[in-house]
Amino acid sequence: MKTRLIFLVLLIVCYSCGTINKPVTDAQKEKIKGEVKEVVNTIIKGFEEADFDKALEPFLDSPDFRVLAFGRTYSYKELMDMKPSFNVVLNQKCTIVNETYQILDKSNVVYTTNCKWAVNYKDGHSTIEDPEAFMFMLKKIDGRWRVSYYADTYIEKIVKYKEPSKELNQVELMKQFLGSWKYDIAKDTTFFWDTKSYGTGVECNFKIATKGKIISEGKHLIGYDKQVDKFILSILTKGLGTEILSFWFTSKSKFHVIPYSYISNPEKASWKIEGDFISPDIFTETTILDNKSVKTDTYTRIK
Repeated sequence: MKTRLIFLVLLIVCYSCGTINKPVTDAQKEKIKGEVKEVVNTIIKGFEEADFDKALEPFLDSPDFRVLAFGRTYSYKELMDMKPSFNVVLNQKCTIVNETYQILDKSNVVYTTNCKWAVNYKDGHSTIEDPEAFMFMLKKIDGRWRVSYYADTYIEKIVKYKEPSKELNQVELMKQFLGSWKYDIAKDTTFFWDTKSYGTGVECNFKIATKGKIISEGKHLIGYDKQVDKFILSILTKGLGTEILSFWFTSKSKFHVIPYSYISNPEKASWKIEGDFISPDIFTETTILDNKSVKTDTYTRIK
């Protein structure tokens, strides 16, 4: 989940200007900190136990609620729709490095923390999110502190790579991609991806358009190799050469893409893509270069 520091600073400043500046005594501040910390601990414990309902119970069900993550914003309902993707997590461990409380008034607090997370997945692989920082905006409503805004950013590192599980049907899982998708590369520039079944894989057409004008296009052919239980992805871009990649699912929602030359030792690949189906209509692809996350693209189903 990626955010921009300048955005958060401006958001806090604007939010502060919109509140009524009522004096808060030192004693009241300490009491508020204690109450907010209790809520934050509940959220963290819920995430550590992979208990989606417990972790998100303090979040405010409101049209004004927002999450900033995956390079886009989500409403409360869209966040709740992510619950199936949370089911792949076995457990987590959070280590708080430092934390701050910005008490705007008696009913509004901005909580921020620098931390790191160790994440274990049910499919057997593990990751470290380090460094990580997240921010909550909390509002006291009817005597309860509720999270009205949530932003998160981190760098993920794989500490244990997962090979395809024999319990997973790679060919069936690939069918999640069937249909038409898009993601916004930049302002007025969009990537379109159309996929259909072809044998034990899929055939795809893609194009990049700026203000309705096609600036690049090509084809993907993704075929299943039974011997290695992975897919071979061939990319042919019009006017350019061919690129060969290896592709496989490590769980029902997560997948990996690496250069084909590293198919026998994926942990040594200089770059890789980690994908995740957030829902049947949304999946993300995070590009990792030299074990550092450099970008996350969010694909949305068109049909």
